[in-house]
Amino acid sequence: MVLRRHDRRSLRGWAQRVETFHTEDRLDRLHELTGGWPLLVGRAHRLHTELSDPDEVLRHLAGLRTDRAQARAFAEATGVCADPLLAAGYRALEEEFKDGSFDWESALTAVAIQGEVDEDEARWIVTCLDALHVFDREGTQLRLEPLLRECVALHA
Repeated sequence: MVLRRHDRRSLRGWAQRVETFHTEDRLDRLHELTGGWPLLVGRAHRLHTELSDPDEVLRHLAGLRTDRAQARAFAEATGVCADPLLAAGYRALEEEFKDGSFDWESALTAVAIQGEVDEDEARWIVTCLDALHVFDREGTQLRLEPLLRECVALHA
């Protein structure tokens, strides 16, 4: 089952339902620190239940970007590392585009060339990565979601 990542709008709706992270700056920070990933949004909610302080929760969440064990656990939980072909495809995209944008065809080409796979395998890999929500979209342009990209880099 694929869980969709929250965008800023759906995260605002979530925050209203759970009655926390009400201010715009806290919502922006929450989105930045969780990438909208349901696993991390759920962690934020559990931490808020424990700590009752949204700013303290945000400080805890910030540790993901520097803690190798947490980064590894998160990267593995997304499914990107579950299959060697997916992991190799993700690395190919990261090496080719870093934090830059690209389109679907460029993604297929990068995965096929760097992963030394045929076009059908490249299409399967990019489609699976898309289903795992590793891309941020802006029109027809894709970009690797920044939090996951940082965590995968720490995991490597």
